[in-house]
Amino acid sequence: MVSTVAELRPGDLVSNGGMSAVFVARAQHPLFAGFQLVIWRLLGGPEKWSHDALYLSQDVGEVQPGGADERVRRLRESLLDRSQW
Repeated sequence: MVSTVAELRPGDLVSNGGMSAVFVARAQHPLFAGFQLVIWRLLGGPEKWSHDALYLSQDVGEVQPGGADERVRRLRESLLDRSQW
């Protein structure tokens, strides 16, 4: 199921266009009114972190189903995996 920025919860695994990322956080963008600053931990590929300026209503891709424990595990692994730094 495709989700919007507003529906994301930290630790959600999102797939979009062959790329996957763990959603880390969002906040009001400091420069662009009406946008959210969205932080991702990318899985695979040369880049490890990404940030985007997105609307709350913007589609971000398919969120992999998982409970709260699974989201906490993914978030913890994403933030603490120093081998990827």
